[in-house]
Amino acid sequence: MAVVVRERGEAEHVQGSRDHLEANVLPRVRQVPGIVSGLFMTDEAGRTLNVLMFDSEEAARAALGPIQNAPRPGFLRFEDATLHKVLVHF
Repeated sequence: MAVVVRERGEAEHVQGSRDHLEANVLPRVRQVPGIVSGLFMTDEAGRTLNVLMFDSEEAARAALGPIQNAPRPGFLRFEDATLHKVLVHF
């Protein structure tokens, strides 16, 4: 299962947030039970699309609340987090 997270923010801050991700987000994400991998992406408009892969549906569902309530920098706004069935992961 995967959780797809969409956020939106000020483009210049979002695009320059790699240091924030590495220092603040990734250490927390790596501790989430059942996490397999993650992909954090952004476009030129400051929209993000993050895909977090889990080893089970239960682990993915359990992560939804913490993802929605995770602290975010002031330049970033949470939009939604949805569950998706993974058909192929390579």
